Amino acid sequence: MQNSNHASLVLENAHVITGDSGTPRAEAVAIQDNRIWMVGTNQEVASAKSRSTEVIDCQGKTLIPGFNDAHCHLFSFVRKLLSLDFSPANVRSIQDILEIIRRKVQYTPEGNWISGTDYNEFYLKEHRHPTRDDLDKVSPRHPVILIHRSMHACVLNSVAMQQVGITNETEEPEGGIIDRDLETGEPNGILFEMLEYVQTRLHSPISTAELDWAISQANLQYLSHGITSLGEATVTNFLE
Repeated sequence: MQNSNHASLVLENAHVITGDSGTPRAEAVAIQDNRIWMVGTNQEVASAKSRSTEVIDCQGKTLIPGFNDAHCHLFSFVRKLLSLDFSPANVRSIQDILEIIRRKVQYTPEGNWISGTDYNEFYLKEHRHPTRDDLDKVSPRHPVILIHRSMHACVLNSVAMQQVGITNETEEPEGGIIDRDLETGEPNGILFEMLEYVQTRLHSPISTAELDWAISQANLQYLSHGITSLGEATVTNFLE
């Protein structure tokens, strides 16, 4: 247990912005039991040191309170971390997407969902959305969902459409569009403004281990940007 007269950590030689109008600037901060204990000049905070105190020389760098991000979509972020990344930085064509899915299929138990995020047809060589026929070529037995970067569109393969219950006879929900073959009227797997419709019908539970890993990774990324607290702004907290 930490000695009540000494800090566990001291940050010194810093340009400290305190957020306190009475003392807006300081040089050093002492931490005890994971809480800010003392803020002041280097000399004032030096009294909090002991031989066991960790001391970090900030070398004049700025130290500020952690940010609170009042509008985060944590569970959407978790879903992205657990999904294949099809952003323009990672893929340049539909064939690139299919190759990544093909490799994923090889070590995914049959029947488990495969999810991909952030594809953007404008940056794909083919300049179009993937379709169910594309996805069926590499994943005939695993349900697949690709979520557009905007989250206003998604693509399902045939297995996924069957599990979600979308057929030739399915009526479009209010505000949604089921893209169809112009000749046959058959759904081609591309759905607009129907992500929530799909997610409420998905059966792809995330394991506790996966959730723990994704939350820890999200935490590290938030902290790397100085975000130490946040407000979850998602109306429906779907993890899929």
